[in-house]
Amino acid sequence: DAKNHGDALVHSTEKALGEHGDKVGETERRAIEDAMSDLKEALKGDDAEAIKAKTNTLAQASMKL
Repeated sequence: DAKNHGDALVHSTEKALGEHGDKVGETERRAIEDAMSDLKEALKGDDAEAIKAKTNTLAQASMKL
């Protein structure tokens, strides 16, 4: 379940960045991209707590989109 939620957030964030990425500053965009990269890496493993933590980090970073 954590993996599904994480995958869905990565997908929606990638889409939002493509559509609205030009509306956020470079610092915010980099924070979102870094958080997305961290979550993608966590999704390769089976540590549900790490996936949840990275999902929360990305969710907070992507709120600016």
